[in-house]
Amino acid sequence: MREIVFKSITSPLSKKRDLCVQEIVEREGLRIMTEKRCLYFVIGKVHVDAPCDHTRLAHADDHTLPHKKSHLYMLKIRDTVHGVDRLLYKAAGSFYATYGNEIYCLAYVVSLKITFLNMLIQGGSTHAESSYS
Repeated sequence: MREIVFKSITSPLSKKRDLCVQEIVEREGLRIMTEKRCLYFVIGKVHVDAPCDHTRLAHADDHTLPHKKSHLYMLKIRDTVHGVDRLLYKAAGSFYATYGNEIYCLAYVVSLKITFLNMLIQGGSTHAESSYS
């Protein structure tokens, strides 16, 4: 069995974009649940006179456009009693993008959660699913 859920939420007022894909696959006594999520936020904007005028971007280290350092987190959790293995990955930071005569500073958070559930140890119960959401 395979189940896929796709969500795309755009909020123009908060300048936020949220993309999420969830997938559940069951095969041979193993249930694999994955969630891939991307969040993007507009945290700064600068107007330039010409699209090729990148001197404003070169001086973006001032307080005009904020910049966040990139971070990467990885975590592996193993629960042999309940037959559950989890892998969590999260990256966060910021980057610049141009559109027309505007330079935007975008913050991002990308996460990946993978849960392996051994249904033979679980006895068919869904103990790990409640903490998956």
